[in-house]
Amino acid sequence: MSDKTFEKKHLNPVQKGPALLDRETIASICEQAAGILADIGVAFETDSARDLFRKHGATIHGKQVKIPASLLEQALKNLPEPTGALTGKKSVAASSPFGNAPMIKDEHTGQFRRGTIADAVKMYQLAGTSDLYASANPGVADPEGNDNDDPFLGQIAMMLKYSDRRPAIGLRATGSNTRHADVRFSAKKAIHLIKEIREADTLPVMEQGICPMAPLSYDEECLMNLEVLVEEAQGITIIPCTLTFMTGPESLMGTVIHDIAISLAGIVYVQLLMPGTNVGLSSSSTMTDLKTLQPSYGSPEYLYTQIMFYEVCRHLQIDCTLCGCLSDSRENDYQSGFESCMTALAPFSLTDVQQVFCSPGLMASFAGAGFTKMILDEEILINCNRVLQGLDLSMDPQLKDKLKKSLDTGSFLSIGSAALYRKEQRVSRIFDKTGIQTGPPASQKGGLADNVSREIEKRCAAYVLPARSRTQKNLLQKYLPTPCKY
Repeated sequence: MSDKTFEKKHLNPVQKGPALLDRETIASICEQAAGILADIGVAFETDSARDLFRKHGATIHGKQVKIPASLLEQALKNLPEPTGALTGKKSVAASSPFGNAPMIKDEHTGQFRRGTIADAVKMYQLAGTSDLYASANPGVADPEGNDNDDPFLGQIAMMLKYSDRRPAIGLRATGSNTRHADVRFSAKKAIHLIKEIREADTLPVMEQGICPMAPLSYDEECLMNLEVLVEEAQGITIIPCTLTFMTGPESLMGTVIHDIAISLAGIVYVQLLMPGTNVGLSSSSTMTDLKTLQPSYGSPEYLYTQIMFYEVCRHLQIDCTLCGCLSDSRENDYQSGFESCMTALAPFSLTDVQQVFCSPGLMASFAGAGFTKMILDEEILINCNRVLQGLDLSMDPQLKDKLKKSLDTGSFLSIGSAALYRKEQRVSRIFDKTGIQTGPPASQKGGLADNVSREIEKRCAAYVLPARSRTQKNLLQKYLPTPCKY
């Protein structure tokens, strides 16, 4: 199949900045992905999905749907133009804390334990007292203490009580977190609840990530959540999560080809459901550490997998986001800081991306999260943005006079401008800048751990609940876990 199949009239596949892949390699990836769809197919595990494909000319073998080039080409033509235009301004952005981590690093014992309602509330409090975060998400997945008979709706209600940021949800309705395992009802009710609380009837009120099953499959729960998003005209991001040599091919390139194929299959399905629906893509795929059989996210291999996927999406004119601040470390240590900073900052030197989205606090390969790491990651983001965006530097018109006076004073403390100093320079409240201290550790003041603890206490104390009307409170009251009721 020719690469022309994938191109639209408005397509400009030439990147303006650095690139990992050349055009010929991208064309080959597209060709192979299209061949996988046409010759091997993707499993869609509901009769209704397969019937829809069959109606539009796809070949069905059991659960496998073979998608012809004509359906793929039409689906790509139906996609709206990407919303993320290149502006020249680069930044790392905090989407929301923790991703969807089920385990939390206890700040007192140093051990990981199951997340609780109190952890979820604390997460919202810290996010609500920072201007870094653009969205809200139930980041502590399925916390203990959620006694609502529909735990999924309970988590959505908590998000709406404790945050007024735009919902961008990584959690999905499943058979185990919904009342009577009614996935479709709970997924739809969650959207309606968000609409009522945010008092919006027409515009999309949330975005949600949908993760297909590798290799090459969309399971029933995934499809039900996806279908509800289309019916309710909400934001959709398909996020493949494939592990090399386990759920995907052993090579990085093979994994990317798999991920492009499965993502394109999802786009075709969405366009059959509702032509013109926008679909964004992202990638959580990475290499497997065969010593532990765990995913490896804080690695160059993760960056290469993610960036190859991004560049193919850019070529196809599909919205795509990159994710950073990811760490496999289980401690707040050198490894954790290095991996968070590398995954946040390195993409800008490897490709033409202008924004990387981060979930501060993530640890242990998405399985865990920690409040200390959340604060430290926030500090990383602030400093990365100072590097990416530069500083507002100025020429001091009084510089010569001050230099002349300094010959007498021997210092600028009495003749310099504190306002100018503060305008151009920032001393971290978090990172340890105290230098060497003598004496036993117990007598030494400050330090990284103390600075983080004070920041957490200060921000939790300063947190104020979003204003909600009596009607909104009464509505949320039906779904909130007991510890969170008004």
